[in-house]
Amino acid sequence: MKAKLFRAGTKSRSANIRGYFHGTVCDRVMRDWLEDPQPGQMPEMVTTYVDKCLHEAVETGDGVVRWKYAGDKADMTKWCIELVTRLEPLLNRYVLPFAYEPAKRFKVPLTIPNLLGEPTTVLLVGEIDLLCRDNQLRWGLWDLKATADDNYWRKTIAQLTFYDVCIEAMFNDPPYIAGLIQPMCKQPILPVKITELERAELLARIVGMAHAIWKEDFALAEKTAICNYCEVRHACPKFSPVRKDEQLVIHAFDE
Repeated sequence: MKAKLFRAGTKSRSANIRGYFHGTVCDRVMRDWLEDPQPGQMPEMVTTYVDKCLHEAVETGDGVVRWKYAGDKADMTKWCIELVTRLEPLLNRYVLPFAYEPAKRFKVPLTIPNLLGEPTTVLLVGEIDLLCRDNQLRWGLWDLKATADDNYWRKTIAQLTFYDVCIEAMFNDPPYIAGLIQPMCKQPILPVKITELERAELLARIVGMAHAIWKEDFALAEKTAICNYCEVRHACPKFSPVRKDEQLVIHAFDE
């Protein structure tokens, strides 16, 4: 249902994006710094990019930032400065010596069975923070995480697996390494081993979602706890159900 509402353009322009805004700022600073790496420049970029990302969020309709308290913006800026200060040595070691492309956008065709079991092409779409290629011409991917939670990686396995599957589909060659760059954690570089079972489970989820869309089976979340920060909650029928009189009109029209 969330995917359907997003495709319908119902995302609220006033959605609060504070929860992930610090990650957006750090992503942008890293991405633009990698275009022309200058030692020690990233911390100086943070304040400018906080204001820039605030403006862009409003301009693009991505949402607005509602600060949690009077000094929240200053504290977040300080936190981001510390993150990128720790980030630069990691990039110097794991990225700059190799060929790389930041913010790698992709739209990859994948053949899956349709509802009749016939081969059909769907598109996998997304963006990888960092796509690298080492001196042995092996592909690698890194995802920057602006978190201090040492267990956050557990929530990102499916995301990294999706990127892994997409890279293999793009280049007919799976990445030799996939991992997180998490400068504020105890283990700032965290390679993640993606198994064949995880790849198979991810592909099954892709097929399942495609079949649900084709069948127009837009299930609602069973537990509302995950809906608290949803950007399309205001348009979701779980919270804005169709009135009975509207249902009668719709049914009569359909018949």
